[in-house]
Amino acid sequence: MNYELLPPDTLTQMMKKRKEELIFALKSIIKSQKNIPQGHLRIARDKSSKKAQFYYITSPKDKKGKYIPYSNISLIKKIAQKDYDAKAAAILQKQIKVLSKAITQSEEKISKLYTKLSETRQTLIKPITLTDKQFVNIWKSEEYKGLSFRDDAPEYYTTRGERVRSKSEIIIADTLSRHNIPYRYEYPLDLKSGRTLHPDFLCLNRRTRQEFYWEHFGMMDDPDYTENAVLKVKNYNENGIFPGINLIITMETQGSQISTPQIEKLINAFLT
Repeated sequence: MNYELLPPDTLTQMMKKRKEELIFALKSIIKSQKNIPQGHLRIARDKSSKKAQFYYITSPKDKKGKYIPYSNISLIKKIAQKDYDAKAAAILQKQIKVLSKAITQSEEKISKLYTKLSETRQTLIKPITLTDKQFVNIWKSEEYKGLSFRDDAPEYYTTRGERVRSKSEIIIADTLSRHNIPYRYEYPLDLKSGRTLHPDFLCLNRRTRQEFYWEHFGMMDDPDYTENAVLKVKNYNENGIFPGINLIITMETQGSQISTPQIEKLINAFLT
């Protein structure tokens, strides 16, 4: 569901990262060019043998260049690399310049347009891009009906008083809460087949607005349970939900239990 007209800017951070990569590559190229002979390489073909012949051109007036025998392949490679690096450096410099200008023009201007307003004026308008707090409040306020619990089901509660189905789900839920990650427990997911799944958690990355389903499979040493888990993941895949893209999966066996550090790594990788 779209709560805002324009999602928050995530492109600027990508441009900044790309600019850093370009600058690093450019510096590396410039450093590697030290002590490399000046001039460039000309490659021709012998008319009879069709073999490549290499010539070293050091002057603009010299159209042919000095012949380099293949036995001196190390020099040939150095000059060829220098020619390539010079062209690559020119492209990198242009891209750095373009990105610098784009970053300056785009950086947080839409969000600041709203946050710089007085509180009174903010109450009078709806921004095209909501603040994180506004978006999360709307996202969390959506009402839904989860699965019911059997009368004989054991009772497990998170620190915020929410009932879940296992101790492991307590660990996941409490870790999400501690990291201030909004989530919905067993939020219904309607499949193309007409069936409805209730994923363990639907989590929100407040920065990107992307939603992630989180399934915890806690009895993977049980063959029947494992078979059902595989079918469940298949259902997700058939509905455009894939591990590592918009689906987080954790698993347990009797001998290998889930841990808070493991959950925190997944939160850092997908939800922050």
